[in-house]
Amino acid sequence: MDVATLKRRVMAHGCDPGPINDQFTAQTRVAVLKALTDGPDWRIDQHDIDLAAERLGAQPAAIWAVNDVESTGVPFVDGRPTILFEPHRFSRATDHRFDASYPKLSSRTWNRKLYPASQAARWTQLLDAVALDVDAGFASASYGAFQILGENHEACGAATPWAFAWQQSHSESAQLDAFVMFVEARGLRRALQVRDWPAFARGYNGTAYRENRYDERLATAYARRAA
Repeated sequence: MDVATLKRRVMAHGCDPGPINDQFTAQTRVAVLKALTDGPDWRIDQHDIDLAAERLGAQPAAIWAVNDVESTGVPFVDGRPTILFEPHRFSRATDHRFDASYPKLSSRTWNRKLYPASQAARWTQLLDAVALDVDAGFASASYGAFQILGENHEACGAATPWAFAWQQSHSESAQLDAFVMFVEARGLRRALQVRDWPAFARGYNGTAYRENRYDERLATAYARRAA
């Protein structure tokens, strides 16, 4: 997707991005943010989790555990989905062509220091990347309660990374639906059912999950929820 197409998508949602061209202006940035500031329309509750657990054949506490660990239980901030932009993913998605010119946006290796602390700063980082490459930018951020990367948009029923970001901006329910589809698409149902947290963590977050003790945190969160 190019910038002109993104502007058309944003305009279709009632936001004015400026003239339809390939210039990502300050007005475009404001319009994109406005288009993605829709949720949360409603919050998920135990009934929603129970339905998702029934579909996956897992315990509700296991799904709550993923929610608690991924977003620390905060799926929206200031009306927009909680995000984390991944510079190493953006670098890979753009064949490393921005590594030298935009080192805070594009890095060949994972670097925790490139994560801004606030959500406002993370959204600025994401939109700076989108200005360089629309698809790679939206694909390189994770969104919402379950922090699924935009590069997995097809597995979650979205045609493009932008469509996935917009989908995630609707509600916690939309984020939960995407989680269920992602778990199914990645073959993680069994690991979630038997609570094989290392296997689930590896499939959900990649082989570097041990660096963040992701499996241990999931186990702890599950024990708390199950109790």
